[in-house]
Amino acid sequence: MKKIFLLSALLMVFSAANSFAQNQDKEPSMEEIAERHTKDLVKKLGLTDSQEFYVDSILTTNYVGMKDALDDLRRSGMQDPENYRYVNLQWQQKTMDAMKKVLDEQQYIGYLRYIGKGKDYKKGKDGKWYLKSELKKQNKSPQ
Repeated sequence: MKKIFLLSALLMVFSAANSFAQNQDKEPSMEEIAERHTKDLVKKLGLTDSQEFYVDSILTTNYVGMKDALDDLRRSGMQDPENYRYVNLQWQQKTMDAMKKVLDEQQYIGYLRYIGKGKDYKKGKDGKWYLKSELKKQNKSPQ
């Protein structure tokens, strides 16, 4: 059971590496993974050039930081998966906080959905993201 938690904590960092590594002889670096995620976000969120620069910087810094922190835990002999999960969640929160400063509200919601945290949001008829509870209220109110 503990191994399952450990694997899920490391899954976020290494999932992109594994899919990319299937076509490569060497595993991509965290910088390469951050670059790939940035390109995905540029397409999905319609980032400006300056936003792209900041997003790339945020992802590169935080992915490298998280990998270093997880490597430190592993080198120290830490085996409790909760520690790995805690470190993963800390870095994920740092990334979300930084992204919130760079992206507008709609882009940020799109980012949350990209990382699997925006399940409370749904697109309205106007193409914008809304909390599901707000959409229900809008649909019930007469116009």
